[in-house]
Amino acid sequence: MPAYEEPESQIDRIKGQIKDVTQDIPAYTKQYFKSLFPIAGWIGRYNTTWFIGDFIAGLTVALVCIPQAISYANKLAGLPPQFGLYTCFIGLFIYCLFATSKDVTIGPTAVLSLLVGQYFASYLPGSKYGSNEQITFAITLAFWTGIFQTAVGLLRLGLVVDFVPIPVIAGFTTGAGFQIIISQIAGLLGIKNINTNNAPYQVLYDTLSSINTVSQYDAFFGVFSMVTILTIKFVGYLRNAIVLITTTGISYALKDNKNVVFTIVKTIPYGLSDVRQPNTSLSYASFILPAIPSVFIVSILEHIAVVKTYGRVNGYFTDNNQEVVAIGLTNLIASFVGGFPATGSFSRSAIKSASGVRTPLGTFLTGILVVIALFTLTGVFYYIPSAVLSAIIIPAIGEIINFKILKGLWEVELADFLGFVIAFIVTLASSLETGIYASVGWSVLVLLVRIARPTVKVLARTAEGSWVDPEAEGFKKESAGITTAPQGILVFKIEESLTYPNSGYFVDRLKDTVIKNYKYTNAAHLTNGDRMWCDDTQERAQKREKDGLVDLPGLRAVVLDFSAVNHVDYTGLQALIDIRWTTVPFFFVNVKRHELNALIRVPLVESGSEVDATPGAPNTTRFALPKLKKTPQQIQEEKDRRLLALEYFFYSVDSAVAAADAETAGILANEKGTVHIIAQ
Repeated sequence: MPAYEEPESQIDRIKGQIKDVTQDIPAYTKQYFKSLFPIAGWIGRYNTTWFIGDFIAGLTVALVCIPQAISYANKLAGLPPQFGLYTCFIGLFIYCLFATSKDVTIGPTAVLSLLVGQYFASYLPGSKYGSNEQITFAITLAFWTGIFQTAVGLLRLGLVVDFVPIPVIAGFTTGAGFQIIISQIAGLLGIKNINTNNAPYQVLYDTLSSINTVSQYDAFFGVFSMVTILTIKFVGYLRNAIVLITTTGISYALKDNKNVVFTIVKTIPYGLSDVRQPNTSLSYASFILPAIPSVFIVSILEHIAVVKTYGRVNGYFTDNNQEVVAIGLTNLIASFVGGFPATGSFSRSAIKSASGVRTPLGTFLTGILVVIALFTLTGVFYYIPSAVLSAIIIPAIGEIINFKILKGLWEVELADFLGFVIAFIVTLASSLETGIYASVGWSVLVLLVRIARPTVKVLARTAEGSWVDPEAEGFKKESAGITTAPQGILVFKIEESLTYPNSGYFVDRLKDTVIKNYKYTNAAHLTNGDRMWCDDTQERAQKREKDGLVDLPGLRAVVLDFSAVNHVDYTGLQALIDIRWTTVPFFFVNVKRHELNALIRVPLVESGSEVDATPGAPNTTRFALPKLKKTPQQIQEEKDRRLLALEYFFYSVDSAVAAADAETAGILANEKGTVHIIAQ
């Protein structure tokens, strides 16, 4: 009796799926719209305890957010400082409505701001700092990035972020961190006329070449501020605010001293008086289109990395798709009030988490404080020393530089280690755009190689009854009590879905295994004139036998363990047809339902002979021990039947091997490798 039931036809299966989807549409639609507004699920339970935690965290983050927003806009993106504040406050207001993370703070980040600044050099060469064309470019970039991110999130395609692993992201952000530090050395020392949007090596060379132009007062403010931030750790998260207030006070006190010359931020427009809107024309969209993918990728990857980190630290789960919706809507809406691309910040999220935030509404209070600053403190911001902004940026970069991960990567997976190194080197040696594309490219390459070159194994049985690879590294054969399959039966396993990238590799490995372990018989000898020009099987077998490997069995049956195969496409199915030799029965173990349906319903491709399954198929059939000669009627029946019958499918390797042994028990090979038939 077959172990499997007869599967339903493809038409019946599709009808069933349509019926299930149709029945679930009302419930799914309700759940879908509910998931778009996570705040609706908990706002009714909001209480005083939560408010206190959110208030403290919101106030604390604001004291860090304001100086960082000004610094990132002014020093990294190359935009007037107010646009950092515009980006910051609108992101804080919008994100809390759609967020699934309580800890993340949205706004300008160092990596994304530098990426925007680098685009000015390539897309707007010769444009002046803070010019209208730069501002329009930046906020329009946020607009289109937001549209694409929102669409991806609404369509629940957030799985794209899973294609770039943590090691590669860490390598990219570490390389970006060093880029940022290099770009800020000139600002820290008051060295002017350095194009920080050039490649890092060029920026470093230009900075060192101009070291004799250091401004002593700018350098004093910059170095003093950075050293102070790095040393007064006991103050905690208020260090940036304390340094900014102190140095701004000193700057104000020296404003009338003409002997002390240093660079200050100068005028920041009051309130929202300098708000701009994006250029939404299609012609401008085509102009900035090449810049969108890298901003899209960096924004999402950085954000999801922060979200996952603090969700894991604080013991709650987040929704990647909804987070992509949140970041997309944030960028989209922020662009209409002068916001440039924003994402989740590691440093500010760390502060928010450590400050005891209880809900996503903690960001709302931070946003209110940023707005208050825009309407009350712009006069004070005028006197902020420019070098202090660089001093605030450099220590903050420590949050994204991560070399500690390298030791673990080396121990766990070489490909991940190389991914970190490649992402780091390419990012540091070129631009952020090139770095992100190299990072994504390496990730996709490794994924494709793993799919195209899966692990294949010849299995043997342990004393406990499990079937394992006895040649696996570190496996102790003696203690496991290994016994091989019965003579002439090959138990073969592929550790991956059988699809078009790896089907040829699977066929080659199976053929190589047969050539290595089974005798080349005279079951289907062909003259040289009958052999195909590419058939070198006999020569390979003879070479092996010259090496002394002559006492080998003929091939009676093949058992394929499909427990790791979750999908078989048409190309993979054709590969199975190509190697399904008519003289060797195939037995399958742990086949999934959909793959079972394909295997038993696809008709066998007609062969040109009684031996070869398809023209050009591997000539491994000549390793097979033949059955009794078939009548013409039997041959035609075999051609017309479907690929396999249910009797060839089993739930365990033991059952499949037993069935294979029983079906081929009358076929044996003598010592010389010729064959004879035992009457049954």
